[in-house]
Amino acid sequence: MIRYFNFVLICLCCVGILFSHNTYPIILIHGFLGWGRNELAGYYYWGGKTDLEAELKSAGYEVYTVSVGPISPNWDRAIEAFYQIKGGQVDYGNEKAEQHGIIQRPYGKNYTGLYPQWDEKHPVHLIGHSQGGATAKMLEVLLKISIPEEASPLLSSAHSGWISSVTTISTPHNGTTLVPLMLDAFPFALNLAPWFGGIDNETLDKLYSFDLEHWGLERQSHESLSEYYKRIAQSPVSNEKNLCSWDLSIAGAAEFNNNYQADKDVYYFSIPTFSTEKKRNKPTHKPDNNMSFHLWPTGMLIGNDENAPDSSWYENDGICNTVSMTKIGNTIMPPYSGAAEKGLWVSLPRLNVDHQSIIGHHASKSDRDSLVVLYKNHCKLLYSLK
Repeated sequence: MIRYFNFVLICLCCVGILFSHNTYPIILIHGFLGWGRNELAGYYYWGGKTDLEAELKSAGYEVYTVSVGPISPNWDRAIEAFYQIKGGQVDYGNEKAEQHGIIQRPYGKNYTGLYPQWDEKHPVHLIGHSQGGATAKMLEVLLKISIPEEASPLLSSAHSGWISSVTTISTPHNGTTLVPLMLDAFPFALNLAPWFGGIDNETLDKLYSFDLEHWGLERQSHESLSEYYKRIAQSPVSNEKNLCSWDLSIAGAAEFNNNYQADKDVYYFSIPTFSTEKKRNKPTHKPDNNMSFHLWPTGMLIGNDENAPDSSWYENDGICNTVSMTKIGNTIMPPYSGAAEKGLWVSLPRLNVDHQSIIGHHASKSDRDSLVVLYKNHCKLLYSLK
C-alpha cells in the first residue's frame, strides 16, 4: 500500500542536512472525525496501531498532538488548538458567542499548555492531516489578526512570527466534492463509525468525544452513541456553517481562500495523496489497488461525480480530490525543488496511498514502519529550515 514511498524517502533524505537549523516543536492537528491521544484506548489517529508521536520523539523531535472538535468548523478547531498549545481558558470570541448562543468559555476547556513558551521567539511547525491542514491555516490567520471588540488573548491582538512552517497532508485546500455527495446520501452523523476502520461501536461509545461542550451538547452517561448522534442532528449545531461541512465544501473553501494570504515569513508544504486511476477511454476514475476496500464507495462517488467542476477533480484518495491538495484558489503549487522558500506553498511528491493509510490506518506493520520513516524525514526537513 505504501510501496511508492521509497522514491519519496530518497528525495527527502537528499534534501536533509546533517545538522539542524532549528528545533522548534512540531504540532500534529487531526482532521475530520479525528481524536486525541487519550481516546480510543491506544488506537492513535496519528499512526493507528503505531504511536507516531512517540516514534518521532524517540528520533529526537519535539512533537505534540492536539485534540480539537472532530466535526467542528475551523474557527472553533483553531481556537481550541491555540489554547491547548499555549495554555489558558478556551475563548471562542464575543461575536461567536453572541451570534450562536454558545458557551464562550466552556468549563473544562482550560489547559496548562503543551508548549507554554510559544511566541515569536519560540515558534512552532504545524502539520495537519485533511481538515487539520485547513485548521492550521485558520490558526495562522487568527494569529495575525486583531479584533478590537474581542477580549481573548488570541483574538484581541496580533501575534506575528509564531509559526515557522505549515505542512498539510491530504488537505482539500479548495474543498472536496464528497461533502455534497455525502450530505445528499446520508442524514447528518449517521454511518460515521466505518471511517474509523476496525474500531468497534462499543469502544467508540465509551472512548470518543465530539467536543461540543460549548454548544451545551455534552454526551450524557445514559445516551448511546446513536441517541447522541440524533440529538446533535436536531440541535442548532447541525446548521451547515456551524459544522465542518461548510469549511470542507468547495464554496466554503473559496470563501476562506478569498481572504487568505501566505505569510512571507512562513514555509509551506503540501503532501498530496491519490489512490484512483483513470478508466479506460473515460475521464472518470476508479479505485486502484492501493485504496482500502472500505473507501471504494466514496472513491467511486468522487471519481464519477457529474457535478465536479471539471475532470481534474475525479482523481482522489477515497475522501478528498487530489487536485484540491495542490491548488489554493486558482494558484497551482509548484513542485518542491529541494530549496525551501518562505511565503510560497509548494507541493511535495504525490503519494499513491489513500486518505487513511497516510496516517497509518488500514496499513500493514511494514507499511506503518515505512510511514514512520517518511514522517521522520519530513521532520528532518522542517528542522533544516532557517
